[in-house]
Amino acid sequence: MQLFLGKFKIEFKKIFGDYFFLFLLLTGIAVNYYFEMKVNRAIIKFTADHEIIQQRRADAEQIFVLGKSVTDFEYKIRKYLVTGDSIFIDSIPTEEKTLNQSVVLVTEKIKGAVPGHDVRELRLTLQRKLAFERSLIDVYAAKGKSAASAMLISEEALFLKRSLADQSETIYKAALDGVAKMNARLEADRGAIISLDYAMPHLISFIFLLIAGFILFNILQAIRLNKNLQEAVEKEKKAQQVKDQFMDNMTHELRSPLNSVLGYTNLLLRTPLDGDQAKFVKSIRTSGELLLNVINEELDFSKVKSGYIHFSNDPFSFGDQMNSLSDIVRDNITEKGLVFECIVDHEIPDTLKGDSGKLLQVLLNLTSNAIKFTSEGRITVKATCKEKTQDKITVAISVADTGMGIPQDKLPHIFERFFQVEGGVGKTHSGTGLGLSITREMLALQGGTIKVDSESGKGTTFHVEIPYEIHRELDGEDGDVGGDDNTRMKLPHSMKVLVVDDNTMNRELVAFILRDFGVKYTLVPGGHEALSLLAREQFDVVLMDLQMPGMDGKETTRRLRQELKCEVPVIDLSAYVQTQEKQRCLEAGMDAYLTKPVNEKDLYETLEIYAPAVAPVTVDTAYLKNIAKGNIEYIETVILKVADRLPREIEELKNAIYENNHEKVNILAHDMKTTFAVLGVSPAVAEPLRFLESWKMSTKNVAVASKMLEVIETVGGEVTLQILDTFANTDPDDQRVA
Repeated sequence: MQLFLGKFKIEFKKIFGDYFFLFLLLTGIAVNYYFEMKVNRAIIKFTADHEIIQQRRADAEQIFVLGKSVTDFEYKIRKYLVTGDSIFIDSIPTEEKTLNQSVVLVTEKIKGAVPGHDVRELRLTLQRKLAFERSLIDVYAAKGKSAASAMLISEEALFLKRSLADQSETIYKAALDGVAKMNARLEADRGAIISLDYAMPHLISFIFLLIAGFILFNILQAIRLNKNLQEAVEKEKKAQQVKDQFMDNMTHELRSPLNSVLGYTNLLLRTPLDGDQAKFVKSIRTSGELLLNVINEELDFSKVKSGYIHFSNDPFSFGDQMNSLSDIVRDNITEKGLVFECIVDHEIPDTLKGDSGKLLQVLLNLTSNAIKFTSEGRITVKATCKEKTQDKITVAISVADTGMGIPQDKLPHIFERFFQVEGGVGKTHSGTGLGLSITREMLALQGGTIKVDSESGKGTTFHVEIPYEIHRELDGEDGDVGGDDNTRMKLPHSMKVLVVDDNTMNRELVAFILRDFGVKYTLVPGGHEALSLLAREQFDVVLMDLQMPGMDGKETTRRLRQELKCEVPVIDLSAYVQTQEKQRCLEAGMDAYLTKPVNEKDLYETLEIYAPAVAPVTVDTAYLKNIAKGNIEYIETVILKVADRLPREIEELKNAIYENNHEKVNILAHDMKTTFAVLGVSPAVAEPLRFLESWKMSTKNVAVASKMLEVIETVGGEVTLQILDTFANTDPDDQRVA
């Protein structure tokens, strides 16, 4: 009981404290309404009583009016008795009737203000008076003037006259007494109204002072709570910074050795190996990739929860992504002897707009899970069109397997963080339990959904729905720079790259990759050595490790920009993958950011952007002059026409690249091969034109296309100037070349 009472008191205090302001406001409104109504009622009553008093006073005055009317009536009868003129007698009945009506009206009005018996006595006396006056007329007519005069001085006449006067006086005084009493009450009511009118503003002011005090108290409390909240936010920020720093350090410490393991494993697989050796190396690579996947899953989940994950909205080929999925899982499918089907509905346009990387990550998570938990049978990935408009489409993708399935009691928890169908030390399948949680979060952030149907022992089917825009400007699939053929990934031999990394194995790994790219490179172990070398030697690109003893990559880059005033492109090669860290590197002056373990294709495409342009070539003008042999017509129709057309073709090519019109780029590049061949400088632009002749727009190689365009612009500009300088001045009179 005491516990209940204590809890009730706490709840009451909480409710009262939370709603005290509302309580005061409602109380103020109620009190104001009460007094306003009371004042209004008092004013209405005061006004009504005042009108009644005026009416009673007017009614009292009617007594004198009535007495005057009776006196006038007596006067006319007396005049008749004196003169005997019948003109007076004719109006007497009418006046008598009027007097009777007046008596009734006056007495009815004052009946409530004076005693009832006084009113009745007045009426009776007036009736007797009128009857006496009629009898007086009758006596005059029958007995003459003497008899009538005798009646006028009789005791009855005097009594009636005295009684009528006394009764009228009594009633008048009684009416005035009632008026006086009502006036006294009226004065009391007026005082009450004045008191209420005076008290009400004070009372309302007091209530609003209480409200103001409560508001002030709440403001002070809010300030205090805000201060506490700010302190809590600062603590949370510090805790988040500690967490981020831990994540940065953890990923760096794990990714740095993984970079060497996976890098050297890939290099080792390119060397001649016997069957067992290749198997062992592939096992090492698979284990390293599994460890990297664990790291990536935890980082992805951290980015999703912190809101730092970024989704692109670029055109991509849906069919290419499904093909990539098939290529990635093919080895695992074959190793387990499973049947794999990938079915795409023909109603889904090939070119959509969205984040293709996140789509592939979602499908890879689901398909990898299906492979993991399926020992025999088939895995089917099916994409269908659920909804489609002119500009948007909702793609429904199902990933079905014939594996072990999920028990019904575990289905509601399947998307929870770290949840695993198999638990304990006896589980047969590895994993972090983060893949499905990340998948759901990624889909939700893109406006998609995921559901699961499963039955133990009968397989599992995941149903994904995700919306995309339909991109209608692109047809066909994106081009792929370099492809998987390492022999195509070649950079200019003149390109010089400086590699800055404190880890010997990482330096040597990058050196092997750069050697395959065909570029010159120099290796240094730290920031001081890099600055010393850059102060006396020029490089085209610097590959900079982020975490190094003595001077880290960011500080080295800042000093490179500020002290040496060097604008050489700096590409960060770091094991840190946090978005904030990437931003800090760019703010320090770095130009690009690549994550360890280093992907050779990504490194090649990034270096290709900063590769030096092909040196301008020189047109063999002597050769052209010899061909022209002073023929002005040939010069104007061939040589000068080429010089005139070439800048316009280059401008058209530039616009086509910027407009992502790959078909036009292919045609223009093909036509320009002939133009440069006529001038004898085709070797200088052979590689850029070959690339653009088969170019397909994609987010990865659009920058490369721009780089190729720079080479063509440089060569084209030099060739045009040389031709104009040599052949523009012609003289038609002497048919010779100046």
